[in-house]
Amino acid sequence: MTAPIRKVLLVGANGSLGSDVLDALVAAGSFDVSILQRSNSSSKPAHADRITTIPVSPVMTLDELQTAVTGQDAVIAAFPLKDVTQHLRLAEAAFHAGVRRYIPADYGSCDASRPQPQKYLQLYRDKDAVQKKCAELAASASAASKPFTWTSIVCGHFFDWAVRHEHLGLDIDGRKALLLDGGVTKASMSTMPQVAKAVVAVLQRPEVTENRFVHIQGFCVTPLEVVAAFERATGAVWHKETVDSNALLEREFEKYKAGDDHAVHEIVYVLGAVDADWTTLPTFAMDLLGLEEENLDKVVADLVAEHSAKKA
Repeated sequence: MTAPIRKVLLVGANGSLGSDVLDALVAAGSFDVSILQRSNSSSKPAHADRITTIPVSPVMTLDELQTAVTGQDAVIAAFPLKDVTQHLRLAEAAFHAGVRRYIPADYGSCDASRPQPQKYLQLYRDKDAVQKKCAELAASASAASKPFTWTSIVCGHFFDWAVRHEHLGLDIDGRKALLLDGGVTKASMSTMPQVAKAVVAVLQRPEVTENRFVHIQGFCVTPLEVVAAFERATGAVWHKETVDSNALLEREFEKYKAGDDHAVHEIVYVLGAVDADWTTLPTFAMDLLGLEEENLDKVVADLVAEHSAKKA
C-alpha cells in the first residue's frame, strides 16, 4: 500500500492555472502545501497563512531546485514552458531529491506526443521533451529502487481562459463564432478549476496514476453546441462563419513563421479542436479520478455574466 502524499510543492502558484491549483490543494485539507517563488517576484500568493513559501533565484539552478524540493512528496509544475530547461531541471531535481510524484506542465489542448502538434509548434516539442525526461527518470528510479514517478494531465483547451481571451473563435461582444469544418467535431475541454480538481485527484490516487497519462475533460462538445450555449446565455442568435481547419492551420503557421506571436494561439485553437476527443482513449481517466463533468450551460452563463460585469 503506497503511503499517502502529504507534502506538496507547487511551482507557478500565481499563474492563471497555478492559482486554481493552489486553491484546490488548500481546499482539499489533506496536504502540507508549499510554493516556490522567485526572489525577484513581488506577487503575493493566496492562502499565505496556510502555505509555506520557498524562495529561489530567477535562474532556478539544479542545485537550488534540488534543495527546494527536498522533503516533498510531490512537485507540481504549473508555470509556462517559456524556458523548457527550467522544467527539465525541475524534474531532474525532483528525481535526485527523492520526490515521489512529479506532475509536469502538460495540461495540453492536444496530445503533445503526436506528430502534427510537434510539426507546428515548439511548445509541443518542449512538452514532449519534458514528458520523455520524466519517463527516463522514472525508469532510472525503478532500476535503482528510488521513488520518483510522474503523471501527465491532458485536459483539452482551458475553456474559460480561452473564452476570456477570444481564442476559441468566439466573440461575445460581436455575437460571432468561427466554426471549424462546420462545427460538428467533438473536442474535450476543461475549465481551469476542473484541471485543478484533477491535480488533487491524481495526488490522492498515487498508485493508479503513476507513470502514465490521464486524459480528463469538463465536457466533450462540438463548436455548434458551444455556440448554442452562448446563444442561450446571451439571448441572441450569433452569426456563424465556417472555415476549413487545414486551411486555417496552414495560414496561421505561415504567420507564425513570419514572427506573428498571436498566430500561436490560433494554431493551438485548431490543434485542440480537430483531434481532441479524449473519450475514445484508453487513458481517459474521469472515472479513475472520480471526476464529474462540468455543466456547459452553467460554465458559459458564468463567463457571459463575468464578461458583462467587466464591461459595466
